[in-house]
Amino acid sequence: MIRRLAAVSGALTLALALTACGGDGGDEPKTADDPYLPTGSPSVTVTMTSPPADYSTVSGEGFSISAPGEFQQRRLTSADGEPMLVLEKPSSIEAIPQRVVVIRDVDPQQSAAEQSFALESVKAAGGPAGDAERSQVDVPGDAGPAFLITWKEERPAEGASTVQVTYWQLMEQVGKDLIINVVAFAPTSEFETSEVSKILRTFVADDSQVA
Repeated sequence: MIRRLAAVSGALTLALALTACGGDGGDEPKTADDPYLPTGSPSVTVTMTSPPADYSTVSGEGFSISAPGEFQQRRLTSADGEPMLVLEKPSSIEAIPQRVVVIRDVDPQQSAAEQSFALESVKAAGGPAGDAERSQVDVPGDAGPAFLITWKEERPAEGASTVQVTYWQLMEQVGKDLIINVVAFAPTSEFETSEVSKILRTFVADDSQVA
């Protein structure tokens, strides 16, 4: 369980760390009888979409994603040596920007189904205030399956005791040796009017990465 939770939290830890500082091959993609597949009905149905006309497409290693011009782009390297793409703009809370991060998980220890199940379990353990949900998402192309985990949590912020932040994390099983994570978050008070969830829904994995 410790190894599983470490794998699951890696993408989120990297995404959150940006705010502060300015084994063996993975399983095959699972089938319909996978015990880790979502079983409940989410409160919100999420559909991947083509980018609006005023978005620009950004290409990364094994994917593309689109964002409006006001989102600044940074290309970083994770602790595992993998390329990371960061798209962000300031929010009303200086310490917590509106941000979307794309992170590659190479040779994962668990499938995207199992990792997403573990992440949902961790966030749900915080109680109903976390509003944790998980759903399977249809994605374009031959890659997949993909899972979306959504939740809320309190984060410390300057000038306030805590600020509630809404998170969406997409995990897509691009191939048996690659999962790509897309983490989008913003203060809950402005999440719905921000562009971060729209940016996440423009994500497209490169079919050539599928093993």
